[in-house]
This record gives sequence, C-alpha cells and structure tokens, in this order.
Amino acid sequence: INKKEKVSIVGLNGAGKTTLVKLICRLYHPTSGKIYINGHDIFEYDYDSYMKSIATVFQDFKIFAFSVDENISCDSQNSNTERVMELIKDVGLDEKIKSLPKGIESMFGKAYDEEGVDMSGGEKQKIAIARALYKNASLIILDEPTSALDPLAEAEIYENFNDLVGDKTAIYISHRMSSSVFCDKILIIDGGRVKDFDTHKNLMKKTDSLYYKLFNSQAVNYSE
Repeated sequence: INKKEKVSIVGLNGAGKTTLVKLICRLYHPTSGKIYINGHDIFEYDYDSYMKSIATVFQDFKIFAFSVDENISCDSQNSNTERVMELIKDVGLDEKIKSLPKGIESMFGKAYDEEGVDMSGGEKQKIAIARALYKNASLIILDEPTSALDPLAEAEIYENFNDLVGDKTAIYISHRMSSSVFCDKILIIDGGRVKDFDTHKNLMKKTDSLYYKLFNSQAVNYSE
C-alpha cells in the first residue's frame, strides 16, 4: 500500500479483514510473518510514536460521557473548536449539533448532566469518524464505518470520502460493495489469504472472481 492510497478490504464474514487491521494497529502480534512500514518491522517503532500515526474507527467504538467537543478532540483544555465544527459539518452532523441546547458543549448521557443528550447509532458513528479525522494521523483505518447509517447518509460519507481523508493513507472495511468504487485499490481476502489486489475496474473484468460475485450479488438487488 502506497502513501495517500485509499484501499478497501473485502471478503466474506470470518475471512480475516478485521484481524488484518488489528495486526497493523499492533493490537495483536503476528504468530508468523512480519508487517513492514517503510521497510521496517512495525514492532521496531516506538509504540507511542506509532500510535500517533494511526487513527481508527472500529465497529465497537465508544462514545464517552463527555461533551460532543471532548468526544471529538479528546482534549478538555486545548480543543480546536473551529476544527471540531468543521469536521461536524464534513460528516453531516451540523444541523443536529445546532439543534442541541448547548451545541458542541452538550454532554453525552445524563451520568454527569441532567440535560445530557443521546444520539442515534448512525449519529454516534459520525462522531467517531470525526474523532479519527481530528487526530490528523497519517493512516486512517475504518472498520465498517457506516454500518449504522441510512443509505443516504452512507452515500454522502462515501462521496466525500476522499475530501474527508485528504492526503492521508486510508484502509477501510465495508460489506457494502458500492463503497469500494471510490477506492484506488481493493484487497480481496478469502479464508485468511489474499485472493486479489487491484482496482474496481480491473476486478470487474474477472467474471470468475470472488469480488465480481460479491459486487453483483448486491447490485442485483438494485436492478429491475
């Protein structure tokens, strides 16, 4: 994977997609083989420095009993409010935040504030995406980043995906094959092994490939 590339990881359930990105994040240690970044084993890098270079949104992301601002900036003292508001708009949450009594200072939940707010699963997912983008890491990993979004909100995220990520390298996993069209390359994993690694256009020429079958099995639902 080259710098600035947007790569989608595709495969059946249990193929090893999430395991792969968790290995990259050093949450697991490989039992065999090595992962290299810039020619160096990832475990050779200083841990804190390595973690600063990666921002992730996993399926089991957490929203904390802090303000909206703090959930995105992870900083109660030196939050860049302007940047937080910019990201809220980018992920399509500006109208929601404007409707809250205290705006970005609104607390999540009522544990510490009786006027605390709650949000839908999709809205919380957008907060998590904004948090990952706020970190300004050079590599962003999104594992099923839009699973809780409705189709229109999902389309909006993907249509703006390249602009949202900018010049960062991005790896993401999605079961919705239409999202892969926006990527530079698509990594196909089957049973823990790489089956293919190519562009959407080239993969669709391989009519006997797993990617072609997966893409068309979803596409048929939108055809008359």
